[in-house]
Amino acid sequence: MTRARTSAERRISPRSVARDHEALLAHCGVGVLFLDKRGRVRSLNARAAQLLVINEESLLDHSLTAAIDSSEFTALVRAARTHGVTSSDEVTLRDAILRVHVHPLKTERAPMLVVLHDMTMLRRMETIRRDFVANVSHELRTPLASIRAMAETLRGGALDDAVVADHFLDTIINESQRLTRISEDLLILSRIESRAPFKKDFSLSNLICEIVQRFTPQAEAAHVLLDAHVPDALLVRAGPDEMEQVVINLIDNAIKYTPAGGHVRVVAERLEKEVVATVADSGIGIAVHDQPRIFERFYRVDKARSRQSGGTGLGLAIVKHIVEAHGGRVAVFSTPGKGSTFTFTVPVD
Repeated sequence: MTRARTSAERRISPRSVARDHEALLAHCGVGVLFLDKRGRVRSLNARAAQLLVINEESLLDHSLTAAIDSSEFTALVRAARTHGVTSSDEVTLRDAILRVHVHPLKTERAPMLVVLHDMTMLRRMETIRRDFVANVSHELRTPLASIRAMAETLRGGALDDAVVADHFLDTIINESQRLTRISEDLLILSRIESRAPFKKDFSLSNLICEIVQRFTPQAEAAHVLLDAHVPDALLVRAGPDEMEQVVINLIDNAIKYTPAGGHVRVVAERLEKEVVATVADSGIGIAVHDQPRIFERFYRVDKARSRQSGGTGLGLAIVKHIVEAHGGRVAVFSTPGKGSTFTFTVPVD
């Protein structure tokens, strides 16, 4: 008499286990490869091929170390095979940083398991954080050193010289104001990164026109023509305060870096499901090698001029973070000596 299988036996059938393993390998988020005794790939998941930037068919039944041509990777596989213990390390392949674990297995068909973790973004963020801390320290140290030097000079007797004292006191006030601007911009960045923007429907047209009017006296003083060409009732769903910060930073920069006799033009239009806005100037432009980095915190194309004009080096970083927090994009197109065009998008819905 045939005994009926129990529910537990049905749950652990080989076919069911195989399907579970396939699903696990497909969706575990890490690269997994099984190697034979000769180091040839017996099987792998799609994530492994993606991380190694090699087609799956090109890896199957081929030597893994020969396919990726990395001495670091080869050393890990050789160590695990020779000593029979897990070997792991970080390996750089092209532009990616991978944490590689090679585990010896007690199986005949695939005696080695290779697991790949993508560490690229984590290491990149660590580098950005280190650079940020170093840049903040440098940006704060400079005005603080100036303030201390001026104060010590005044204390040493310069206070009795009215002309010198006034000059030093002006310097102390200016540097203090610069410290205030840096701290305010850092707080803005922190606020943007810590919470999602509060969005509501409002007219970007009205906001741009109001800001252009506000900056007209500054543009006239610099002998720069400032104008705007935006359609009426250009509605967006975004944070009005954040969008104001974006437009202000871009117009302010455009005026500062445009010589007398130049022009700054603000244009916005709706294209399908987003609004595209540009701030174009006929200023000094940005060198090609600087363009990919200008949205980094504290990165300045012209450090001396930026500080002289009161810049903190955080304005464009704020622009980028605000726009991306709204699901938009920001870009720059520039030709040295001919001007720059900054473009940002805002989703309508």
